[in-house]
Amino acid sequence: MVLSLALMLGLGLWPAAASTTGDAAAGAKIFAARCARCHGPGGKGDGPDLVKLHPTSSPVNWTNPVVMKKWSDEEILEIITKGGKAVDSSPIMPPWGGKLTGAQIQDLLAFIRSLAK
Repeated sequence: MVLSLALMLGLGLWPAAASTTGDAAAGAKIFAARCARCHGPGGKGDGPDLVKLHPTSSPVNWTNPVVMKKWSDEEILEIITKGGKAVDSSPIMPPWGGKLTGAQIQDLLAFIRSLAK
C-alpha cells in the first residue's frame, strides 16, 4: 500500500482533489485566458462577454470575502470541473475538467482564493 501511494505521488497520478495548494500566479494566467471574459479581469463578475451571453446572470464576485466564505474549495473545484449547469448554477459556465489538468484547476482555485484577501 505504501509503495503504491509513493508511486502515485512520484508519477503525479494522485487525484487533483488531494492537492491542497496551487500556484496562484499560474492560475492568474489561466484565468486571464479562459475566465476573465465573463468573470472580469479582476474577478468581480463584470466581464464584457457576460452581458452578451447571459444578461440576466452575474458570476460570483470572487473579491468579496463575505461571499467567498460561503464557498468551499470543493464547491469551487466542482463548478470549474463540471461547469455551471451541472451544479445548478449558470448554464453558460463551461466545464473545464476535460480541457484543463487537475494541477491547472488547482492553480485556478489558488488564484480565485487570492482575490478575496
